[in-house]
Amino acid sequence: MNKAIFALPFLFMALPMKAQKVTPLWVDFVKAKQEGRTPVLPDFSYAGYRWSETNLPSLEGKKVFRVDDYGGIPNDEKYDDEAIQKTVNAAEANPGGGIVFFSPGKYLIAPDGDAQKQVRISKSGIVLKGSGSAAGGTEIYQANMRIHGRQFLFKPAAEEAKKITTIVEDAGRETFSVVLKDASQLKAGEDVVIRHRSEEFTKLYFAPLDLKPQWSRLFGTDGGMQIYEIHTIEKINGNKVTFKNPLHLDIKMVKTASWTLERYVSISECGIEDLLFSSNWKNYPEEFIHHKNEIHDYAYEAVGMEYLKNSWIRNCEFHDLNEGVFIRSGYQMTIENTHFRGKKGHASVHARTGYGVLIKNCSFNGAQHHGAGTGYSAVGTVITHCSLGTDQNFDIHSGQPYATLYDDIEGGVFYNLGGPEPGHPHHGKQLVLWNFQHKSAKDQHYNFWDMSKRRNYTIASPMMAGFTSDRLVTFENAGINESQGAAVLPRSLFDAQLQWRLKGTDIVKAR
Repeated sequence: MNKAIFALPFLFMALPMKAQKVTPLWVDFVKAKQEGRTPVLPDFSYAGYRWSETNLPSLEGKKVFRVDDYGGIPNDEKYDDEAIQKTVNAAEANPGGGIVFFSPGKYLIAPDGDAQKQVRISKSGIVLKGSGSAAGGTEIYQANMRIHGRQFLFKPAAEEAKKITTIVEDAGRETFSVVLKDASQLKAGEDVVIRHRSEEFTKLYFAPLDLKPQWSRLFGTDGGMQIYEIHTIEKINGNKVTFKNPLHLDIKMVKTASWTLERYVSISECGIEDLLFSSNWKNYPEEFIHHKNEIHDYAYEAVGMEYLKNSWIRNCEFHDLNEGVFIRSGYQMTIENTHFRGKKGHASVHARTGYGVLIKNCSFNGAQHHGAGTGYSAVGTVITHCSLGTDQNFDIHSGQPYATLYDDIEGGVFYNLGGPEPGHPHHGKQLVLWNFQHKSAKDQHYNFWDMSKRRNYTIASPMMAGFTSDRLVTFENAGINESQGAAVLPRSLFDAQLQWRLKGTDIVKAR
């Protein structure tokens, strides 16, 4: 393991663009693509709504259902939960869904403390749209705490995902094809999930890194890191299936467990736009303390989005909340131009067990303990062009997510990562920190594979390029650390990889 320590004895500011250097990791990526070999970096461009190949939809021509028409009148001090649900139901009954529209003003929700109650969206094509998230727009205000109850839940009706077949040959990271035992039940255009869990593969995956016995979920007959990669089938040739999006880990056949394929059950084309979500957390008589109790962590939770494909949140704000947005098994999703403010809470945006969730042009500013983050088997999560507060940690909540990109980030730290010790390590391979501007009140030392401490940073050989900081920061057990102390080119890895994939041009040479 790499025991080198890198020190930053003074403030490193972003250099002028003309003084920045093209980092070797980018040179390797371009050459690897040209030569048909596996690059060191994952291809993170397969993230966001429709793989970021098109803009978010304009909604022009989509049928509008006004909450006011179903009894939800803003600013009348009456609760609007029932009216909002009636409006959603009407939109769901319309072929193609519709826009659930909120007039300017304040809508009240949560008249009691029953966490089982929520506004439920279970069909495709439903968009919640307000009249703006700023002053004079639409505010949705949660009056009473509902612990562990997300007040707007997008989730398909229950349907059990069934195993289809198994993978029978090894397949390489950043490739697109697998060989199956039987592909006869599949067809092009379908979404499937690659699943696997075994102690045997886990040890192969993390080798030569040691695994602590306390990470108990990795061991035993039913143990191991849980692999959950969502893919869309592009073509089928016999029993060889080619996907539209790349694998982000090496598939290796092991004796103790098979690699299975099952169908990905989801709803799609759902969104939230131009709304302010807020709550009565701001009036709770205690300041937030992380994990003090369930009230501090989970009392006021705004949005849950589970098993959504090609869906989004844009131009929204979340104020005075314990949790803003929780995403489970999201596929090709975008969170864009969305901001978190107010009294400090627990979590802002958390994406787990999905593929290609894109969080872009958002700000977190210390409003939650955790800035944007990921965990529990998530793959290909991208956080780009975002800002965090000083000493606000990004959230890698254990459960071995892998291939995660923090890209052109201003602010934030890596300590006090989340998750219980049995679920460690926090992150698998290919965590990439690209032009990350670390901001902390005091000096920091990060040992990314700490075998002595219970918590904090267990990340398998992270890769860094252009890391800068405003205090002394040292590293131990980093995988790659290029150009520490000076920003690098390309400024945004995500933007550069997307341009390379869509246009075939190098964003650095095109300047």
